[in-house]
Amino acid sequence: MLAWLPNALTVSRCVFAALVLFGALRAAGIDGVLEAGTETGLERQRLLTFQQLWHQFTLLAFLSGVITDFLDGWAARQFGAESRFGVWLDPIADKLLVAAALVALALALKSWLIYVPAALIIARDVFMTWLRTRPEAKGVVAPSNLAKVKTAIEMLAIAGLMLPLALWPAPEAPAGGEASLVGQIGAGALVLMLWAAAGLSLYTAAQYVRVIRRRT
Repeated sequence: MLAWLPNALTVSRCVFAALVLFGALRAAGIDGVLEAGTETGLERQRLLTFQQLWHQFTLLAFLSGVITDFLDGWAARQFGAESRFGVWLDPIADKLLVAAALVALALALKSWLIYVPAALIIARDVFMTWLRTRPEAKGVVAPSNLAKVKTAIEMLAIAGLMLPLALWPAPEAPAGGEASLVGQIGAGALVLMLWAAAGLSLYTAAQYVRVIRRRT
């Protein structure tokens, strides 16, 4: 009866990816207005509040997409509803969600520390999507345990970096030197996690390529 649910959840993840990108672009658009510096103090505060709301929207859309990632696999097993369409679309939906979230972080944080791992992860995901279409990759390009660890680290790092943007209007931060130091350490750890995810992305892609070369 609920055989349609896994595919519906997968499609919804594509929708959430689009919503992540939409929220990020709206928040980035407010940055352009703020940089112009023509608004009054009250108008600036209002713009910062709206920007924070868009960051919250972006974070909630991303977390909703992550939840569907867990639910669609469970639903497919629970209802015996695995399909060729779901097998094809599921990894694409995952990659769209991650790519949209990485673009959102790049637009918000504007740092090469985000640009570089984001570019590496997105480039790897585009390559892997292409590789899965190759006949020689049939039966080989399936998620490995290491790839699943990479995805978990990736999701945690992205959500963790989005959280401060949703909690505090830029450029404000939690008061107190100790709290600020803890925040900086936490942000550094999350950035390192993102770089680790990028490294694992390249490593797992290389593993798949080696396996395919051995078969051909």
